[in-house]
Amino acid sequence: MKQNLILIFIILFATVAFFINRSRLNTTHSDLHYIDHKKEQLHQNSKEKIEDIHSVKYLESYIEDVINNGSSQKLGFAYGDMQAGFADKDAAKKIAAYVVTLSGKQPTHPEWVKEGHTFYISNCGGCHGEDGKGIHGTFPDLTRETLLGIERR
Repeated sequence: MKQNLILIFIILFATVAFFINRSRLNTTHSDLHYIDHKKEQLHQNSKEKIEDIHSVKYLESYIEDVINNGSSQKLGFAYGDMQAGFADKDAAKKIAAYVVTLSGKQPTHPEWVKEGHTFYISNCGGCHGEDGKGIHGTFPDLTRETLLGIERR
């Protein structure tokens, strides 16, 4: 009797599991359309994020972030990672506006470039050079089309 109850329980469990899995596999045409739509949205969002990474606004925010918070990306330069706090937050925005111009881009706040240049020379130029090309192997080149830290991302 006990064995019959166990056998009935196993059969019942297997039947319920079968129907649950079967209902998951029965996707309708509208389900497939929804899935395709979601895939297309994800693809579009990925393309937009890649475009964002190459925007001036992203570049400026990346430079500000490195100035304000330092960089621990292990980029392989002899000097090592950049420490935070070489300039205050206000100066960091202006330095970022200037650094963007080193690679021929137009900053989002061109009115900050002149003051940013002054901050750059006094805070960054000693390591990255007045021209922003860095000291080969010791400090990164800030004139690259895509900065090395962003490229690694």
